[in-house]
Amino acid sequence: MKVINNALHQDFAAYPQFGVLRGVKVFITGTNIAGPFAGCLMAEMGAQVVQAEPPTVPCQTRGTYSWAQNHRNCYAVTINTATKKGQEVFLKGIEWADIWIEAGRPGTYDKRGLTDELCWEHNSKLVIVHVSGYGQFGPAKDKPSYDVSGQAMGGYMYMNGTSPTSGPLKVNPYLSDYVTAYNACIVALAGLVCALKWGEGDSCDVAQYDNMFRLLDDFPAKWFNKGFPGPGEPVPDRTGNKADTAACFSFYDTKDGTAMFVGMVGAGPIERGYPLIGMPAPGSDDIIPGTDGLKVHAGCTGIPMFDPRGAIAEKMMEDFCASHTADELEQIFNEHGIPCQRAYGPADILADEQYEARENIVEWEDQVYGPMKGIGITNIFKKHPSQIVCSAPGVGEHNREIFSAWGFSDEEIDTMYDRGEAITWSAAELAKKRLLKEWGFFWDPERQCKRLGLE
Repeated sequence: MKVINNALHQDFAAYPQFGVLRGVKVFITGTNIAGPFAGCLMAEMGAQVVQAEPPTVPCQTRGTYSWAQNHRNCYAVTINTATKKGQEVFLKGIEWADIWIEAGRPGTYDKRGLTDELCWEHNSKLVIVHVSGYGQFGPAKDKPSYDVSGQAMGGYMYMNGTSPTSGPLKVNPYLSDYVTAYNACIVALAGLVCALKWGEGDSCDVAQYDNMFRLLDDFPAKWFNKGFPGPGEPVPDRTGNKADTAACFSFYDTKDGTAMFVGMVGAGPIERGYPLIGMPAPGSDDIIPGTDGLKVHAGCTGIPMFDPRGAIAEKMMEDFCASHTADELEQIFNEHGIPCQRAYGPADILADEQYEARENIVEWEDQVYGPMKGIGITNIFKKHPSQIVCSAPGVGEHNREIFSAWGFSDEEIDTMYDRGEAITWSAAELAKKRLLKEWGFFWDPERQCKRLGLE
């Protein structure tokens, strides 16, 4: 496991230059996951990212492991855009930024006069990304939304369940939020390319349910052209860990009780794999056991589950996996080039050499928790690697240095604090306000409380 030598506080004027996004400036106004996580992704690729929170209601993820993990490398300020001074500060952020990502209720900024058009008057190349549950227009636009809202309306939950007669099933953790954040990152950088190439910014409306609907592959085309189950009817796609189409392409229980995925489809895997489980190789003259002359035709790349041969192959695969341990199956299938993967839990992840080689797990210093372990860098660039250079910031940690860099005097900043338009919490204050000790967030309470000067 790699140990990161990161800073607890990174000066705004001295942000290190690294990564493919070095020099890119990102301004985020929004809380929780769907908008801000996009900022973390870009910050780890070298962008300078400033997240603004309302001084009255800091982000709900503050103090959690999620904040410590997903806000590394970022800067934090507090801005109240409901006030005149707050709007002035906001527009300075707009002038500074290349990209603005907001995740408030649709129309919030328009109602305050902070329209896209006004932003472009201050920065014509600005890329704007509006993130919301249901989009910026339409009859559902004002509905409040959480992750599961996007999964539910987008049709993703409809697809998932333990059986065709079970209810829909949500996917953990927060799939809709994180997919939306990745897409927000994509459209933000696409807009930046447009601005750099053509000299004009643009604005994109990103809705959580849209993103989940877009992930449904060809199923909507099938539903809307061929038909779909009526209310209360079984939903064939809800098959849990079992495939609903191809035989030998599912999770199987091993001899030692491990859930193992095997993907024995495609010309090569079938040719090499079918003889292992007792099925004839494609094109051979051998008869499938237990049938009256059925064979596997030449060029076969997979057999549907509804075909009698598919049902037999599936049973053979179940029996084969049940008679071998997970280790034995991995050795057999890997030697024959057949995709397989056991379902990993935390212990498997910690022990896996692939995770170790790619430094997927790292330890860094967090200003609240101290040394902590979590997810490392993903997407490995060869020439300009991503980095973790700084702990996730405290509430309003960078107010003074950023507001000063944006042209505000010490007196103006002091006045913002006096009026409650700007706040700053220390790590100890955050731990007290969010009851981190009382609610069990500290895994070594004595050490971690002592570190923060808490009783």
